[in-house]
Amino acid sequence: MRSVVLPRPIVPRTVRWPGRRLAVATTIVCVVLLVLAGTHHGRTAVRTLFFLPEMFPNPPVRPLLLISAPPICEEQTLLYADVQAIADLCVPQGAGPYGGLVLTLGVHPLPHDDPFLVRLSDGLARTNLAVLRVASPDLGAGRIVPREIDGLVAAFRMLQAHRPVDPRRVGFAGFSVGGALATVAAADPRLRHEVRLVNSFGAYYDAFAVLRAITARRQSVGDSAEQWEPHPWTIHVFAEQIVGALPAGEEQDYLTALLSEDDQPPRDPPSTLSPLGAMVQSLLAGEAVDGDALLAALPEETRVAFARLSPATIVADLETPMYVMHDVGDHLVPYTESRRLVENLPPGVLQRYAEFHIFEHVYPRDPTQMLGLLPELVELYGHLYAVFFELTD
Repeated sequence: MRSVVLPRPIVPRTVRWPGRRLAVATTIVCVVLLVLAGTHHGRTAVRTLFFLPEMFPNPPVRPLLLISAPPICEEQTLLYADVQAIADLCVPQGAGPYGGLVLTLGVHPLPHDDPFLVRLSDGLARTNLAVLRVASPDLGAGRIVPREIDGLVAAFRMLQAHRPVDPRRVGFAGFSVGGALATVAAADPRLRHEVRLVNSFGAYYDAFAVLRAITARRQSVGDSAEQWEPHPWTIHVFAEQIVGALPAGEEQDYLTALLSEDDQPPRDPPSTLSPLGAMVQSLLAGEAVDGDALLAALPEETRVAFARLSPATIVADLETPMYVMHDVGDHLVPYTESRRLVENLPPGVLQRYAEFHIFEHVYPRDPTQMLGLLPELVELYGHLYAVFFELTD
């Protein structure tokens, strides 16, 4: 019988090579990460890169979850100036010590249990930071009042005292109004020498200047000015501060009703409105208002609060390292406010200043709108890296 030699089956290389290439690439990446993890610079580089997707809503991949354990999160109660506030604390697993960040948000912020905020706190904790996020009752109700500084001082002390936290590595990260408040708190005599850093994002420098920009529909750029269309929400928030300081009565009730978000038909105005009340009414209606006249008519309570809570008032006392971010297309707070902060900081205080086009105020744009903006993502990476390097080990 003749033997028959069957030919070897042909195995296309294209079936086997992709898997092999992937395995080799994965091995190389793992080796690089292991090498980087041996230094502070390397660990920070990896954590920052893996944290970047956490900055954007609904990221398709979350690599940070692959290299970190879920943090331990619990609700705390913060007491200050006769106020009781909810505070969400997230701490990495392990004995520590860890650096810490107090997060402070803007007026009418997202609910403290909003998925985006929860994921942001979770992501920061996974970079080896203890994170405390306070839900201010005043900011939640639309009030920007001086006792917010007492609240930030209390929050800072609470995070410092938490057992796994290194009290020498605690800072603030402030968004929108929260960035201005965090900057003011860092200059407070109770904290001035202890705050490791402040990251201010989309904040104002001078509340009076923002009100003037709202009425003029222009923002100052150096010695000149350019057109700026304020977002209706900015007008609403500043009107809230003025109306809240008016004497109780028919005028205040009427203007408060105009500020209401319900669908009730507007009530009839009082038979007479004060000059200030008439200007607020016009402001809310989108009509032109004389900025000088409005500023001159502000209630004393409002003037005191605007001055107390403006970084412009305390900038000379700042010694905390400052990291400043702003989106150039911001219609809630002029980006020139951050420029003015940077220009007036004492020597050696500014660490980084970055301007972007990838945010809507402090919220990231739709990723499909960011094509071609890779350099800005690189800039964002560098900014976050610098902050994380200072706070983590």
